[in-house]
Amino acid sequence: MTIHSLIDFKTEVRSRGHEGCQHASGDIAAVPEKFLYHQKPVTLAVPGLFTKCRCTPAERLGGAIRNYTELTGIVPFDWEYVSPVPEAYQSRMTGPDDEFCSFFFGFDTMEEAVAVEAKFNAIHRHVDIWTEEEEREDLRCYFEQVEKESDESPTYDFGDSRGEMYWRDHPFFQEGWRDYLQQFRRDTVAVPEKFCYPEKPITMHVPVSFSKVVGSSEEQLANAIRYFTELAGIVPFDWEHISQVPEAFQSKLGSPDDKFYLVWFGFDTMDEALAAKAKFNAANRYVFIDEAE
Repeated sequence: MTIHSLIDFKTEVRSRGHEGCQHASGDIAAVPEKFLYHQKPVTLAVPGLFTKCRCTPAERLGGAIRNYTELTGIVPFDWEYVSPVPEAYQSRMTGPDDEFCSFFFGFDTMEEAVAVEAKFNAIHRHVDIWTEEEEREDLRCYFEQVEKESDESPTYDFGDSRGEMYWRDHPFFQEGWRDYLQQFRRDTVAVPEKFCYPEKPITMHVPVSFSKVVGSSEEQLANAIRYFTELAGIVPFDWEHISQVPEAFQSKLGSPDDKFYLVWFGFDTMDEALAAKAKFNAANRYVFIDEAE
């Protein structure tokens, strides 16, 4: 048994949200990628019940995320369908095909989360808020109960480089867990120094844009560089915010407030650059290559 979030074992749901058709034809909201930012010290969860309609599941999901993003000012870092529908919601189901989903938003402070909670209260939508300390205690009690009542050895995956492991061995459940979280956040937002190696004969250019609703540009840049480094096999030697977005990329921006960057990687040979380019292409990332004159 591996636990990834509180929703896996929470059975009491206090909110009573109900999601109908989220948009008119032709107004399709795209579903963002999960984990565009890591879980933060305070989590706000928005549960809701989806009624089957003429929309596809992806359209209903995208519409709900768009509506919640307008209220919170940020996209959720995760969401999760729960089946069967929690008992507290079953009386509100209009048919057996109704689906239950919770959306998770991360905040750095309780004040930020409470301010967003007030917006949901204003439209008569209940949300749940918890801190990482409360989540840790709930998880610890749950894991101990599982071990007490069965022969299972629950595992836990925090989403860091350690991967899935026996829960008691994970630093999140040991003394010094706050130091572990602080270090984890420092590591995930750390941007490497520029020009850690000189420009090389072959340069690969990686365009990327960042939305302000996801979080700070610095955090998004750090996450992008970490991901690009995994694909390229090397860190970039330079990157730059491009205020005048090239015409070829303007249609790819989600809003006029998006920030456009170019990230540059250097290679000694064209074969090395093409091998890296193939990995980016496989991940559906556009890049282009040029040679030094």
